[in-house]
Amino acid sequence: MDLQKEYEKLYQHWLNEFQNIDLTAINQEDFNGYKKVLDFINEYQEENKDDLKDQILRSYKDNLNYLFKDLLEIREIKIINSALAIKEINLSKLTEAEKLLYENLISSIKGYKKLKATSLYEEDEIKFIEEAPISREVKTSKTQESITRVDEGMVKYILVRFLKKTPPLVGVDLINYGPFEEEDIANLPYKNAKILIIEKFAEKIDIK
Repeated sequence: MDLQKEYEKLYQHWLNEFQNIDLTAINQEDFNGYKKVLDFINEYQEENKDDLKDQILRSYKDNLNYLFKDLLEIREIKIINSALAIKEINLSKLTEAEKLLYENLISSIKGYKKLKATSLYEEDEIKFIEEAPISREVKTSKTQESITRVDEGMVKYILVRFLKKTPPLVGVDLINYGPFEEEDIANLPYKNAKILIIEKFAEKIDIK
């Protein structure tokens, strides 16, 4: 193994990562290559002791480990910052572990933002046009006959117009709705409709 060549390759990658705001490309194959070099230098033992050679090897070992560790830490910071800003990253530039980190962060942050937007949405901006009790079908263990039980509470509904194609959904009233096409109109449970409105899939229809 040509340690000088491998060191120069890793150093150049570290330098590019350090100097650039955006992530440089490092795929899983690159990562595995750097890891292979590190495993070799960390496990290498010279049979015949040579102080000068040992000193050179220790220098390579220390520098290679530092560059690789710092490279990954710089990239981790960039990935976290991109996720916080909901900034799209070309996944081909990431290792498998980095992809997992980015995708999980994006999913968590988007989920939090959706929950926050939903909780802050003013209910009085939406006009309820119908109320009905929640009901679901259950079966008794003795007779196996289907009966309808009305739960406590009321389901609130609003009328919405769809702005784009939308997949089917299960309402809080346990009824299946959709799928919907653009310009379709539907009377949906308020809690389901509110999310669709916030996500710009639909808009409420005012009844005057």
